[in-house]
Amino acid sequence: MHPLILVEHLGLALIGLYFVWGGLNHFRIFREVRAMLAERRWPIPGTILALASIWEAAAGAVLASGFYTVPAASALILFVVLASVLLLDFWNQGGDARTTALNGFLMNMALIGGLVLAMAQA
Repeated sequence: MHPLILVEHLGLALIGLYFVWGGLNHFRIFREVRAMLAERRWPIPGTILALASIWEAAAGAVLASGFYTVPAASALILFVVLASVLLLDFWNQGGDARTTALNGFLMNMALIGGLVLAMAQA
């Protein structure tokens, strides 16, 4: 096996497990995140949070497995875009809140870059 194959699998595992942790962690802090979504006037915030968390963790696990890389990365790109636009709305904020949201948004764009690379390697 070529050493770069191992590096590719390590990269997929690290990116995928990042999303697995994120999705599962939402269940650990469910009340807090649900309250934040409710404060933003999201309809059925608990249901949306549960479904999005399952989506994130499941797609992350599939990506980490190295199988179905393109569908898993595509699902995660859609998840990250939606989360970024809906939750990291730095354009509506000012001061420290704006800086924090902008930094999160930019980190998410970098994650999308990694997911695009994962798709290109498939």
